[in-house]
Amino acid sequence: MTAYGLAMVGVAAGWFGPIQILLPEQAARLAGEEGKEALLAFVTAWGAAVSMVANPLWGALSDRIGSRRRPVFLAGAAVGMAGLLVLAGADTRTTMVLGWCLVQAGLNGPLAALAAMIGDRVPERQRGAVGSIFGVAQIVGVVLGTALAVVVGQGAPGYVAVAIAVPALGAALLILHRDGPVAATVRERTDWAVLLRPGGQFAWAWLIRFLLNLSNALVLVYLFYYLSDSVGVADPALWVLILTVVNVLFAGLAGGFGGVLSDRWARRRAFVAVAAVVMAAGTTLMALVPVTAVVVVAAALVGLGWGAYIAVDMAVITHVLPDAGTRATMLGVANIAGTLPQLLAPVLAAPIVTGLGGYPALYLLTGGAALLALAALPRLHALR
Repeated sequence: MTAYGLAMVGVAAGWFGPIQILLPEQAARLAGEEGKEALLAFVTAWGAAVSMVANPLWGALSDRIGSRRRPVFLAGAAVGMAGLLVLAGADTRTTMVLGWCLVQAGLNGPLAALAAMIGDRVPERQRGAVGSIFGVAQIVGVVLGTALAVVVGQGAPGYVAVAIAVPALGAALLILHRDGPVAATVRERTDWAVLLRPGGQFAWAWLIRFLLNLSNALVLVYLFYYLSDSVGVADPALWVLILTVVNVLFAGLAGGFGGVLSDRWARRRAFVAVAAVVMAAGTTLMALVPVTAVVVVAAALVGLGWGAYIAVDMAVITHVLPDAGTRATMLGVANIAGTLPQLLAPVLAAPIVTGLGGYPALYLLTGGAALLALAALPRLHALR
C-alpha cells in the first residue's frame, strides 16, 4: 500500500504541478497579461479532451491483455514524461498544446492501472480505506508538484523535475506488484445499454463524481489569477503553494479517517453529502470575502469537503461496476467524470471571470455545482 500510494503521488505531481503553477506562468509568458486566461483555457481544454479519450482506451487495453496493469503503467508514464519534456522546451502556443496533450494522454495510463488495482485486489469491505489512499495520494501529489515548481523554478526546470518525479515514485510499485488472476467478484455479464442508461446506478455514481470534480476543478483553474487579481497578494505562486498545503492537510485528514470510518460504519452516502455541503461553504467564502485570511479558511473547508468525498469515491464507483473482465474499461468511463470537468472548467470560467460577474460569480457557481450532487445522491439506491 505504501508503494501504491507513492506511485499515485508521482502521477498526481505530473498532473497538478503544471496545472497549479507551470502552465499559468507559461501562458502569461507566451500570451501576456491580456491573453493569459484565454491561452490557459485553450491548452487545458485540449488536454482534457485528450484525457477523456485516453483513460477508457488505456483501461480497455489493460482488460484486453488479460487484466495486466504493469505494462499500461509503464507505457503511459513514458508518454507522460515525454510530454513534460516537450513543455519544458515549449516556446510557442502550438508546442505548449502538444506537450500538455501528451501529458494527459500518457498519465491516464498509470491512473487507469492504479484505479483498476483496487477493484482487482481489494475486498469491498476495505475499499473505503484503500480508496482513500488513492485519493489522499493524489492531493499529496498536488503539493509535491506545486512545491517542485516553486523550489526548482518555473519554466523548464520545474517541468524536468516533475518528469523525474513520476517514474521515481512509481518504481517501488513496479518492482513489488505482479499481475495475476483478479479477485473473483464476477457478476452477470456486462449489459452496456443497461449499465449506461440514464438513471442507472452507474450513471448516478458517475454524475456525483462529475459534479464534485467540476467544483474542485473550478476552484483550481484560475486560482493563480484569483490570488493575483482579486485577492491582491504580492507573490501568487507562493500563495498557491500555501493554500495547496492547507487544502491538502485538511483533505488528507478527512480522507484518511473518513475511509476507515466509512468501512467501519458500512456507509458511503453520508460522506458524499457532507463533502458537497462543506465544499460549497468554502467556495462561497472565496466568492464573497476575497481577503487572504478568509481565503485560507476557505481552502481548509474545500479540503475537508474534498477529503470526505475521496474517502468513499472509489468505494462508490467500484460498488456499481460490472464483471471483472471489463473493470478497467468501466473505471476508464468513470474517470471521464474526473477529466471532463478539466475540459469544462476553463470553458465555463473564462467568460465568467472576464465579463459575467468575475470571481464572485465563478465561485458561487462552483458551490452550486457541489450542491447539485445532493440531488443525485438519493437515487443511488445500491449504497447505504
